[in-house]
Amino acid sequence: MSRPIGVTLIAVALLGFSLWTLYQTLTHPVAHRGRAVLIVSVLLAALGFVAAQALWTLRSHAFSMFLIWALCAMVAIVMTRLGGLGGAHAVRVFQPIVYTGIAFVVAALYLRRAV
Repeated sequence: MSRPIGVTLIAVALLGFSLWTLYQTLTHPVAHRGRAVLIVSVLLAALGFVAAQALWTLRSHAFSMFLIWALCAMVAIVMTRLGGLGGAHAVRVFQPIVYTGIAFVVAALYLRRAV
């Protein structure tokens, strides 16, 4: 069974984004103070690897793994954007979450039909 090009592109982008997030977390000095961001980025990279592998081989659980990865990516975005303890930075979170959510919904709708 041949794999659609869209599924291949999503799998490569998913893995690339996960590894890029892990690299950014490991090289950023603030991440070593807060271990939660480091834990979320490692979890995101692990889930990204599993989801990309499921998409690459067109497994039956590929769609659900993508959704779990997308939720973890949203948590990672929120955790990296909220640097301070107060809620004053919540405005900085809104725009990236909306655009990322729209991109994930479009990818999820495509994957639901393709996988």
